[in-house]
Amino acid sequence: MTRRISRVRQMVELKNKLMNLEGVLQMEKYRGESLLEIMKRADGVWWESPIEELKLFQLQHLKKALETLNQNVEKEIQMMNNNAFPFQSLGSAWTLPSFY
Repeated sequence: MTRRISRVRQMVELKNKLMNLEGVLQMEKYRGESLLEIMKRADGVWWESPIEELKLFQLQHLKKALETLNQNVEKEIQMMNNNAFPFQSLGSAWTLPSFY
C-alpha cells in the first residue's frame, strides 16, 4: 500500500515538473518570437530600439549586459593600475638590499 502511495506521489511530482517545464518552454518560445520580430523591425539590433518599446525580458537582458560591461571595465582599470605601479602592490618585496 505504501509503495502505491509513493508511486502516486512520484507521478504527481513528475507531472508538476513536466507542467513547469512546458510553461518555461512556452515562455522561451514566445521570447524568441518576440526577439525575432524586434530584430526584423530594427535591422537586427533590438537594443537600439527606444527603451519604451523594449519588453521586460529585453530590459533585463540589457541591464545584465551593461552590468557585465561595467565589471569588465572595472577589471581592466584594476589591471592597468596594477601594471602601472607594480612596486606599490608588492610593498617592501622590491626594496633594494642594504650593503652599508
